Amino acid sequence: MTPSTKVYFEDIEAGMTFTTGSITIDATEIRSFARKFDPQPYHLDREAADASLFGGLCASGWHVCALMMRMLSDCLDDAGFVMLGNDNVPWLQWRMPVFENDVLRATVSVADCVADHQDGDTAQDDQAGDVVCDVTVLNQADKKVMILNTVLRVARRTAGASTGGQTS
Repeated sequence: MTPSTKVYFEDIEAGMTFTTGSITIDATEIRSFARKFDPQPYHLDREAADASLFGGLCASGWHVCALMMRMLSDCLDDAGFVMLGNDNVPWLQWRMPVFENDVLRATVSVADCVADHQDGDTAQDDQAGDVVCDVTVLNQADKKVMILNTVLRVARRTAGASTGGQTS
């Protein structure tokens, strides 16, 4: 990435929107994640899943969160955001199950840009600003499978200059 494509906190405005690339989830990934992190029968066993309230083998909600984070990270990296991290997720809601062979993508809308970090750490405030985003994860039928609000820490342009980094 060239310095001219970097997007700092000062460049971001409420109302900006982004669409991520897509990810297709398969049964092997569903079972692998579940074995490690969420060993529920409807994530591991097809017969149990078919008999469950979900009606089929479905991904853990936490697996969907991890996929969303991958899509979000890739999208914002492609857009040039100088990300420093994810500060918090004030709310998250799983709306419907994600089944094998579902194709997921997300829309990201900047809801707010907060110059002063909530914990009042002025050293950190000099380095980054909070970008509040509403994220909607959709399946191939454009059905909402998950919605959340997340606070991203994005570097300030002035922080890059004070640490010897290039600015655009």
